[in-house]
Amino acid sequence: MNENRIRFRHIINYILPALLTIALYVVLLLAFILPRFESQLFEKKRELVHEITNQAPNIDSQLDNEADSSIIYIEDIQKEIHRMKLRLGIISGAIFLTVGLLLLSLIRQSLKNEKKRALAEEELKNTKEKYEALVEISPDGTLMFIDGKFVYSNLIFLAMTGYTQQEISRLNFNDLFIKKTDPDFSLKKLEKILDESGKTTNYESQVICNDGKLRNVIVMASAIKYLEKEGIIFIIKDISRKEQADIEKDSLSDELQSSLLLMNLPITSFMKESIRCHMNQSIFEAATLMSRNDRDALLIIQDDRKYIGIITDTDLRNRVVAGEHPFHKPVYEIMSSPLTTIPDQALLFEAILLVKDKGISHLAVSDRKGDIVGVFSNKDLIEVQRNSISFLIQEIENAKTIDHLKVIHNKIPGLVKTLLDSGARIQNITHLISTMTDAITNRVVKFAIEEMGKAPVNFAFMALGSEGRREQTLVTDQDNAIIYDDVSYDKMADVNKYFLYLGQKINLWLDRIGYNYCKGEIMAGNPQWCQSVSKWKDYFTNWITNETINGSLGISIFFDFRTVYGDPLFAGQLRAHIDKTTYDRSDFYKRLASDTLKYKMPVNIFKSATSDSPSAKTEVMDLKTGIMPITDFARVYSLYHRISESNTLLRLEKIFQKGELERAEYDEIIHAYDFLMSIRFKQQISAILENEIPKNIISAQDLTEIERSTIRSIFSRISDFQDRLVDDRKWN
Repeated sequence: MNENRIRFRHIINYILPALLTIALYVVLLLAFILPRFESQLFEKKRELVHEITNQAPNIDSQLDNEADSSIIYIEDIQKEIHRMKLRLGIISGAIFLTVGLLLLSLIRQSLKNEKKRALAEEELKNTKEKYEALVEISPDGTLMFIDGKFVYSNLIFLAMTGYTQQEISRLNFNDLFIKKTDPDFSLKKLEKILDESGKTTNYESQVICNDGKLRNVIVMASAIKYLEKEGIIFIIKDISRKEQADIEKDSLSDELQSSLLLMNLPITSFMKESIRCHMNQSIFEAATLMSRNDRDALLIIQDDRKYIGIITDTDLRNRVVAGEHPFHKPVYEIMSSPLTTIPDQALLFEAILLVKDKGISHLAVSDRKGDIVGVFSNKDLIEVQRNSISFLIQEIENAKTIDHLKVIHNKIPGLVKTLLDSGARIQNITHLISTMTDAITNRVVKFAIEEMGKAPVNFAFMALGSEGRREQTLVTDQDNAIIYDDVSYDKMADVNKYFLYLGQKINLWLDRIGYNYCKGEIMAGNPQWCQSVSKWKDYFTNWITNETINGSLGISIFFDFRTVYGDPLFAGQLRAHIDKTTYDRSDFYKRLASDTLKYKMPVNIFKSATSDSPSAKTEVMDLKTGIMPITDFARVYSLYHRISESNTLLRLEKIFQKGELERAEYDEIIHAYDFLMSIRFKQQISAILENEIPKNIISAQDLTEIERSTIRSIFSRISDFQDRLVDDRKWN
């Protein structure tokens, strides 16, 4: 269809004008030939009559009259020829004028068309080069999609699919992607999801390769707007390789989400404070100023404090050290001018495009008034990578000190705020926090082992509670334990001593980094929770079978465990032991279910509160009151159905698949969990930004009326889920 349209446009613009021109030339040729032909014909007739007249001088008087008539006839012919020449001359002139005007019009139209075509090609070329510069910085397969067409893809995506740039540009969206959960997924559906610039979404999909094969991928799409054109950035992570088969979708989603979010952050998040000097100051003074302020760029101003240029480290190397400019010369002689600026509302990807387009290394950032507020450098792109999850994990693994780990840990609230503001899923945010905590804990354990020496037997450092469920927020303390191999009685004291000291050292360092000590002392440094695998099995057996024990401690903390460091076989052994011990133990599940009632839902929470009433300023609630019953609900049913997942949302998904929840119920409980966790994160981030200690307590005045109404509705439904759990016939 597109090729036919292009061919038709080509015929209209080029072939038809050419045919019309040829036709006009033919008319012009006839206009010249016909008058000359008729004139020659009349001349022949005149000569013939004259010849006849000359050959009959002695003819009788009778013929004299005819000769006179012939002479008269010749004169008439000559007059007629003269009139005809005049008429044909007028016609020829009119034809010449008409043809000239038509040719002039055709030439002007052709020039216009050619100019438009050249401008369009140049704009397309520039756009392609700009987008090419952006997508090439991505470590994953990347596509740029502008105004309904793929404009460029990076080499990683081309290698992944086997296409060339030209082949990609001819493909439609559905020629390339198939969404697993929605075969009818289209570009229009995606554009409705991405209804505003900067919004992102991710989903599982398949890419149709050039050879017809399908590759399983995770796709992250983000809406952008550039040069008044709507577009989408696609980042594609290939998960079809065998060695990547076990990679978790959420982990990939986190990485892609953070990459796209960084691209849509304002440039002010990456610029540095500018320094400046007068144009007449010496190069030496300018270089000294740059060195003293640890800057690689310096802005140049005139007497009226107007910015006129910039010098960089590169300018000093190329124009002074390796050039001919001595240090005592004025700095304006080596500056780059004019100064290229970008508004502070611009996004990072726009800055990258501008830097690449201009072929420069620095941009001056201006505010709404036009004042320069900072400088963005292409070296700051490295800082962009430093804020990605993969880089932070790598930085953690390379950390040499506990203080360095503390610096990295302090970056987590900012990263969480970015994700939350951009609409990231709660599951992704909690997973990100837990991933960072896992990496930090892992590094701390290695520090401790390096200091104490190799462990005497195999062991595992276990995360419990919220960290065990991968549901950490910004308000969390340590819940951990150590499990190690059974040893003979004579070695038990020494082995236990090593791991107890190891646990205490780890707990101490984690507290210094920012993970507070557990108030209930459920930590690896507590002798009670630093035991052999047999002892841990005894603990679980007692919690499950002894009806007189208050099971809330074991229920809320120890049944949500996960290996962070060491031998993962210990966790597997404990799960197998729990499954075996809980078999046909309805009394155990009944105690678990009844224990969830310890969280009482406040029926009239915020009900009478308004923004102006006194109660709106004093009424408060603990958000954990609404979240923990959902966690308990998921835990009980996952234990009953032998579900190995520890994460609440993943447990609920498995429970739904087992038929314990209807679709509407599943959607309700997921929405309730996400909403309460979202409010919880916003409250914690707000406290951190105000240099306060983040808490789980929230007051009515911190909520909108819609939020208060939603919480009341959620608490009412949570009470229904609690009643359903307690009254389930499976354990009654």
